[in-house]
Amino acid sequence: MDELDETQLKDMVESLKQQLDFPREKTSVSISELVKWIEGKMPEDPFLNPELLKSNPWMESGKCVVI
Repeated sequence: MDELDETQLKDMVESLKQQLDFPREKTSVSISELVKWIEGKMPEDPFLNPELLKSNPWMESGKCVVI
């Protein structure tokens, strides 16, 4: 680090203290919950359910062409 003045150091210490106080969850728990949430939302996803995609009034009828 380059030279920091006292106020910058105090701000950095305060920021680090706040980060330590932030509640965290283990990824083994949060990933399984995320997978369950995604699987529960799959029937509502128009990109995965073509029937829902057909009912979209803003759906473009033409095909996209990449040049």
